[in-house]
Amino acid sequence: MSNSGIIFYILSLFLIASVNGRATGSLDFDVLIFTQHWPQTVCYTWQESSESHVCHLPKDRDEWTIHGLWPSQYHKLGPQFCNKSMPFDLTALKPLEEQLKEKWIDIEFGTTSSSLWEHEWDKHGTCSLVLPPLDSEVKYFETTLQLLETYDMKHVLAKGGILPGQKYPAQKILKAVERVLGKRGTLQCRKNKNTGESYMFELRICFDKTLQLVDCDGVYGYPTNCDNSVLVTYPDEVPHMYNVVQV
Repeated sequence: MSNSGIIFYILSLFLIASVNGRATGSLDFDVLIFTQHWPQTVCYTWQESSESHVCHLPKDRDEWTIHGLWPSQYHKLGPQFCNKSMPFDLTALKPLEEQLKEKWIDIEFGTTSSSLWEHEWDKHGTCSLVLPPLDSEVKYFETTLQLLETYDMKHVLAKGGILPGQKYPAQKILKAVERVLGKRGTLQCRKNKNTGESYMFELRICFDKTLQLVDCDGVYGYPTNCDNSVLVTYPDEVPHMYNVVQV
C-alpha cells in the first residue's frame, strides 16, 4: 500500500470513530463512580451562595439522594460529554419519573426541573454507552436507581454506626463504609466559610465495567477532601431561616 493509501486508510478510521458516537471517548475510563450526596449539606452550599435560593429536600430527611454515575479515569473526572448525537429525552424517562423525583432530586431547582438529570446524562451517561447495562438513556437511569437500592448510604452508614446529628473523624466514616461494603470509597466535605465547620457532602463508591463493586483507590479525590484536623458534621437538619420546600 502506498503512503497516500495508508494515510487515507487512517483518516477513514478516524472519521468512522468520530461519527460513531457510541465509541467516541466512551471506552476511555477505568471505573464507574456512583455518587450520593447528603441533601442537608447540598442545601447549606446552595444557601451560602445566595440567601434567595430555595432548597428542595426529600420528605424523609434521612434519605441520601443520587448525584450521578460517572465513568472516570483514575486521578481525574472524565471522560465527559461523549456523545452529542444522543441528546437528553425527558419523555423516555416517563416510566421512571416518579422514582427519579424521589431518589434523584434536584435540590436546587426542584421536581419541576429536569436540569440535573439532563446534565448527568449529557456529561456522564453518554460516556457509558459501551456497557450493555448502560447503553441507553433509560438503562443509565434505571441501573443507577437499582444501585441506590443496594448501596443506599442511609443504610450503609447506619449499619456502620454513623448517624445524622453527630460529628466524626473523616477516617472513621470511611472505615465504616469499608467495613460494611468490603471496599474503600471516598468522602467529600464542604466547609462553612464563617465557622470553619466541615459538613459531610458526598460519598462515592466505585464499580468496574461489569458493575462489580471495587476499591476507589486512584480515583479523583481519594480518599477525601475533608480537613482531617476537624470533625466532620453529619447534619440532621438545616437552619430554620433557610428557604426549604419538601418534595
